Amino acid sequence: MTGRAFALPREAFASLTPHQQGLVAVLGAAILWSSGGLFIKWVSLDALGVTMWRSLLAGVVMWAIARPPMRPPWKTGKLTWGIAISYALTLVMFVAATKLTTAASAIFLQYTAPLYLLVTGAVFLHERATKTDFATVAVAFGGMALFFVGKLDADAMTGNALAAASGVTLAAMFTLLRAPGCAVETRPEAMVWGNILLVVGLFAVNLGRRTSAPFTPDLSDLAGLVFLGVVQIGFAYLLFGYGVAHVQALEASLIGMLEPVLNPVWVFLFLGETPGWWAVLGGAIIIAAVAARTFTTERGKANANTTVIPADI
Repeated sequence: MTGRAFALPREAFASLTPHQQGLVAVLGAAILWSSGGLFIKWVSLDALGVTMWRSLLAGVVMWAIARPPMRPPWKTGKLTWGIAISYALTLVMFVAATKLTTAASAIFLQYTAPLYLLVTGAVFLHERATKTDFATVAVAFGGMALFFVGKLDADAMTGNALAAASGVTLAAMFTLLRAPGCAVETRPEAMVWGNILLVVGLFAVNLGRRTSAPFTPDLSDLAGLVFLGVVQIGFAYLLFGYGVAHVQALEASLIGMLEPVLNPVWVFLFLGETPGWWAVLGGAIIIAAVAARTFTTERGKANANTTVIPADI
């Protein structure tokens, strides 16, 4: 009975088109990413400590599941290193921003990435945005602005700057993951290397601070760190790496905008913090915009693939 219960979702997933499978995988990644704000705030370590342990666990999970061919650093290609570095910078800057400013500010500024992808997708990937794409980005940003009314922390300039910079590196990572030379094994290999960079670099930085307190977890931190590393980053980025191979970079980033919508849902469920009406309205607008674009795109693909067979004369 249990085996059949697991087989049904697999069969349903296998019946989807590659593009639809990519949409589901990216959506799954966004759902897992959305739990990050809750657990990052919960763990008592500072930003560098959280990132180091999370990356260590995520790297192990990615390698154990995907088993990418890990080449020596000097034989690893430029594209792989580009993905690894942009991935590492995105993670560390977002965690630091979340610690230094409000979670709302951090996620809002990171998800300026679709604006950059409107340009980089067209220039580097030849994925030209349609009028529907531009409209979706505009409506989604309008919804996000409502979602965070009164919550942007203008005083936390360092955190806001890091969050904005993470939006640039996130767009760079999305673009590189869609590059023509990015093979199936390139994505997990790059992410494992990105985690290695973070662990080695942050361990050295932590040692240089001459105190172990900021990066030594206590028992109450362990569950949060395991979840962040294994689920919120490890599983999520494996899903995303699979999904982004089948959807456009801009499309993936728009689905990723569901992350800030779902973030307060977890806070409400686990901490009982009720979101305001502006947040509810903004979240509904984002979901509606992304759903409408996805429906329109899928309907267009279905119509394009429909073959009209002429009647016999």
